Amino acid sequence: MNHYLLVWSTPDLWNPIWIVIGIGIVFALITIGVYAVRGLRKLYRLIQVQLQASHNLSLHREVQQQLDHIRKSEHNYDQLVRLNMLIAQTADDLLLARIHILRAEVYENMKQPALAIKDYQQAIQYHPENDIPYFGRALLYEQDQRLDLALRSYHQAIDRYPKHIDAYYHCCQIYFVQKDLYRSLEYANTIVELQPDANAYYNRGVAYARVDNYTQAVADYEQAIELDANYANAYVNLGIYYGKIEDTQRALEYYQLASECGDYNIDMHYNRALLYIDLQEYALALEDLNTYIALESGYGDAYYNRGWIHNEVYDRADLAFEDYTRSIELQPNQARAYNNRGLIYLHRQQYDLAIQDYNMAITFYPNTSKYYVSRGWAYQCKQEDELALHDYARAIELDEHNKQAYINRIALYKAKGYRSWVIHDYHRLMEIEPDAVWIYFECSWYCLDNKDYELTIQYLDQAISIDPTHALSYNNRGFAYQRLKDYEAALADYSKAIECDPTTSALYYRNRFYIYDFLGETEKAKQDWDMADQIEQHLHLV
Repeated sequence: MNHYLLVWSTPDLWNPIWIVIGIGIVFALITIGVYAVRGLRKLYRLIQVQLQASHNLSLHREVQQQLDHIRKSEHNYDQLVRLNMLIAQTADDLLLARIHILRAEVYENMKQPALAIKDYQQAIQYHPENDIPYFGRALLYEQDQRLDLALRSYHQAIDRYPKHIDAYYHCCQIYFVQKDLYRSLEYANTIVELQPDANAYYNRGVAYARVDNYTQAVADYEQAIELDANYANAYVNLGIYYGKIEDTQRALEYYQLASECGDYNIDMHYNRALLYIDLQEYALALEDLNTYIALESGYGDAYYNRGWIHNEVYDRADLAFEDYTRSIELQPNQARAYNNRGLIYLHRQQYDLAIQDYNMAITFYPNTSKYYVSRGWAYQCKQEDELALHDYARAIELDEHNKQAYINRIALYKAKGYRSWVIHDYHRLMEIEPDAVWIYFECSWYCLDNKDYELTIQYLDQAISIDPTHALSYNNRGFAYQRLKDYEAALADYSKAIECDPTTSALYYRNRFYIYDFLGETEKAKQDWDMADQIEQHLHLV
């Protein structure tokens, strides 16, 4: 039996096969090592991230606690010191943004808006996706009347938080102030879509009213009330609307409902007062104005309207003067108050003070015709006729239908003896108000005073054609005929005057007496004289 001996021989390392195998093993080992190192690095980084997150969470909590503590501090300067220390100690962008926002709020409390805006801008740099600093900055711009900048910031806040209701409300208001009413309405619609509550419907109702869409405005006010039965502002605005369309009963009902709301809008008293003034219920209007002023003493128009009632209704110029003065103090551009206080100065014969007030009214509203009429009358009272005529001319230039300007100028022309100009201005009044008997009658009277009897008859013919029962026109025309020695026509007119007014004027009987007496009708003349005596005696007893 043969036995074979197994012998291990040393491989030939330079054999190409072994070289390839060796290279593969080395490459595999290197690859495994590289991935192992990468894995270790990732693990290390993950551990670092976790540790950093834990640290940041702890830091955020710590900083938030400090911010909450700072917010509770009573002194702004203490808050600033602590916030400045936090800014110096913090490197995290999100935390820095929050700290700058809080410091901006502190500056706002300290009435330093410029520094507050600067901090909001710093917060935006650290965290540009946060809507809060954009909104805070927009509020400050709006308070400073930099409305375009405010709108831009509000829009940026909305871009970062599309449901930012407060930003939409402010945009809605700014567009109204800028008289972009339909853009304001667009934002009001968006607010209703995002948050259809009573405030949203009321706000949109106001926006609709501003574009004169009162049907939709009323619908929105009613929807606001349906959502909140105590929404006083909606009741007030409905009262205003129905007052405008002269549905006074319904307007008063809504004002009453507003007054019954727990937290009612005090504007109800003011608006209801205006309605009462229109209804000539002056005592009720005065009561509402007194209530409103007691609750809100800073509204100049309320004092103006109360002053008007005191002066025009109750003849209390002293109280009116106080109210007009207070109105001017609150609203220095309150031209109406200057004008009416000027009238009180006029009645007191304090012409220079009156002119000062009219100057102020004209300064604020240089194209208001009636203020020139008032100042012209003050100049006329001071016998500064040229200045008066200049003001009347300016008043007529601004409003060619200003009757008072013509009336005052006629009085001045009469005093200066400008007959042709007097007649000219009477003719202008006739064009403005062709059916006004008093204009023709006064013009005829002026002609009668100047012994122009034919022209007197001409104007009285027109007066009588407008009002065939105007007794005094018949009387004066009879007198003009009498002067022209047309006694039959004079007798007919005196008789017509008596027919129109048989019991209250002795003058007509006395005038006819002279005609009867001249014509030799003694008995009729005596009857007329006796009748005139009876009327005068009766009037004397009364």
